[in-house]
Amino acid sequence: MRRVTIKDVAKDAQVSIATVSKVINDKGYVGKDTRDTVLKSIQRLGYSVNANARSLKASKSNKIAVLTSDISNPYLMSIAKDVEEMIRSLGSHMILLSHNDDPQLEREALKIIMEQQVDALVIIPTGENGDMIESIQKKNIPVIAIDRQVNEVDTDLIVDDNYYGSYECMHYLHRLGHETVGIIYGHERNSIGRERLYGAVDAVKELRMDDRESLVLEADFKEAEAYRATIELLMNPKPPTAIYSCNNTMTKGVLKAVRDQELRIPEDVSVIAFGDNVQWELIEPKLTLMTQPMKRIGMEASIMLKNRLTLKEQFDVQKKVMKPSLVEGASCKTI
Repeated sequence: MRRVTIKDVAKDAQVSIATVSKVINDKGYVGKDTRDTVLKSIQRLGYSVNANARSLKASKSNKIAVLTSDISNPYLMSIAKDVEEMIRSLGSHMILLSHNDDPQLEREALKIIMEQQVDALVIIPTGENGDMIESIQKKNIPVIAIDRQVNEVDTDLIVDDNYYGSYECMHYLHRLGHETVGIIYGHERNSIGRERLYGAVDAVKELRMDDRESLVLEADFKEAEAYRATIELLMNPKPPTAIYSCNNTMTKGVLKAVRDQELRIPEDVSVIAFGDNVQWELIEPKLTLMTQPMKRIGMEASIMLKNRLTLKEQFDVQKKVMKPSLVEGASCKTI
């Protein structure tokens, strides 16, 4: 069924579109009889006010989009929570969407965001769809990217030093005597996947550790894929003495696989992971983690957003890279 428009209401009530707009927005004088006629037409036709059309007349929609990659990831949702608090303090409302690290789903979400006439976009991007991000920027809508970059597009950005974090994880395992380490990474389609992979691989080569290709497996940042990759590593004729997981979601798959193989951490295999420590507080043995400064990232992303929305002067693209830090647990042993 065709959507009823303001033009249909004006025709039914035999008034101008401008008069209908005045009644809808309660702005400007309209006589009581005319107002009643317009309201009856609206009710009879089932017309609903288009919030986006209304926002075209305003300088601000008071809507800010937050597009994340995974709403089940506590680290990412903690950042979204910090951003939401800033959005509320600015008198705006948050529109939260997720793309599940799928570029096509991200593209569909970005279309919705553009239709909503948002005042700003905070995004944890897939890395792709740069053309749509640029289209949003050309409308003078600020874009703040968190956790990873949009490929070949310059936006405000706040990220971990992912290369450094992975590089240091491998050096830590090497100091403990591990020469054969399994690496479970996400993918190479975006900056976070590439940098965490390259940091680990470069350290392996530099330290002259076992660099067999069979020890480096892609898991697409997914728990199920990481589970499969871990089983593959553990069934290797020369299995690794340690496994490095490149993010929290994949770490869940790693831990489940080790358990299902009836192996013990760290007695049978050591495990180290890149991620925050909040969701692992109750896990025994305590995981050794390359931890992300979660609260700082959320806070500083929020300040970036506030500056873009409230400061009148123009300023250059802001980029902030934060170094993660190693927190030793009991999941890695000396050999």
